[in-house]
Amino acid sequence: MGGKDYSRRKFINKCFSSGSVLLGSVLFLNCRGTNESSSGNESGHKKPSISDDPCNDLTSLSDGELKKRQSLGYVKQSTVPDNSCGNCALYIPAKSEKKCGGCILFKGPVYIEGHCVQWAAVTA
Repeated sequence: MGGKDYSRRKFINKCFSSGSVLLGSVLFLNCRGTNESSSGNESGHKKPSISDDPCNDLTSLSDGELKKRQSLGYVKQSTVPDNSCGNCALYIPAKSEKKCGGCILFKGPVYIEGHCVQWAAVTA
């Protein structure tokens, strides 16, 4: 015969070792940038401070939540006629003791006059 030794055990061994190297590489590449902003607001994003308007208080939100609001294009005042948080299906109305509502998509206070790219019409 050709002197080559083909065995199932060697094949499985090579598959597991190749898979382990591939998995380790993927994990390494995904985990290497996770500690960038672990010490507070070093990333340049400042959280808005508390003012007289409770709907503007975003101090309790994490940087991730602030980025989510920004990625959804949330603005305090809608520029789209007839599309505001007040008539959106995702809006959570303000409770009696609070002046501002919320949203199903992200945490934090939401202006009733606000708007984001995920606006959905209220169905009857």
